[in-house]
Amino acid sequence: MGAHPQEQRRGRGRLRPGRGFEFVTVRGGPQGNGINRAFRRSPLTTHLTSKNGTHSISNVKSTAFKRQNSVPWNDYLGENFSVRLQQFFRFMKLVQDNQLCGVVHCLFDPFKHVTSMTLSNQAQKIMEVPNAGGNSVLSEVLSCEMLKRCFGAQLLKTEMEVCYFPEGGCITDYTCRMFDTTLGVSVTRAMKYKGHYTMEDAERLLMKKLTGVLQSTQNTLEKWSKQLLHIWATSSHVANTITRAYDLIPEEVKSNTVILVTVANKSREIFMNK
Repeated sequence: MGAHPQEQRRGRGRLRPGRGFEFVTVRGGPQGNGINRAFRRSPLTTHLTSKNGTHSISNVKSTAFKRQNSVPWNDYLGENFSVRLQQFFRFMKLVQDNQLCGVVHCLFDPFKHVTSMTLSNQAQKIMEVPNAGGNSVLSEVLSCEMLKRCFGAQLLKTEMEVCYFPEGGCITDYTCRMFDTTLGVSVTRAMKYKGHYTMEDAERLLMKKLTGVLQSTQNTLEKWSKQLLHIWATSSHVANTITRAYDLIPEEVKSNTVILVTVANKSREIFMNK
C-alpha cells in the first residue's frame, strides 16, 4: 500500500505511512522551512540530545540524520494533520514533573478543514456536548484531538463535567490523562485582528489565562497534578512574542503550569468566533 499523499509530499528520512500515533525525530532541515526558522529564533531554542530508539511511554521512533549545528524535531503525520515539535522530551518532563513550568512550541499543519476531519471519539464529544459558552469550540476540539494523536492523551472530563466549589470562578476546558499525569487543560487563542501583535498583548493574555488557571485549580473538586495552557498562535512571530513575554510573568503566576504554543497559520477556522 502506498504512503498517504501528504506523507509522500512531506516525506524525508524514514517517515512511514500513517499508523496513527507515530513521531519521527529528524535533524536540521531546509533553511526555508518556516517553523525551523521560527524555532531557531525562539528564546527557547535547545539542542535535544536524546539517544536513538523507541521511547517506552510514547512509542516515539527516533531517526538521527547527521548534520552539524542542527536541531532535532519530532513529526507526527496523520490522516487529518501533521504536528512538528522540537522539544518532545522537554515537554514530557515539564508535564510529568509537578515542580516545573515552561513553554514549548509546535507547528500544526492541517490537511483538511476541521469539519472534514475524522475525529476521535473524545474530540467528537467535546464538539457535541454543551459547554460554558464562549466562541472557541473548534480550538478546544482540535486541542483535544492533537493531544490524543500526538501524545496519547485520554479525555477524562469535559468542561461542564468538571466540578468546582465555590462555583462562578474561572474554569478549565477539559481534563485528560497524558504521560501518566492527570492534567487540567485550558485552551486559548493568541491573535490580533488589526495591528502588530505586541509584548503588551502577549503579557496581557498570559496574565489573564495563568491567573485563571490558578483559580480553577484552587476551586476544583477534581484531582489533577497541574494544568496545561494550550495557546493557538496565528504565526511564529506571535508564538515567539508569547515566549518573550513569559519571562516577564511573576513566578507565582507561572506556578507549575506548562504552556504549549501551537502555530496554526493555515487554520483560520481556529481563530474565527465559532
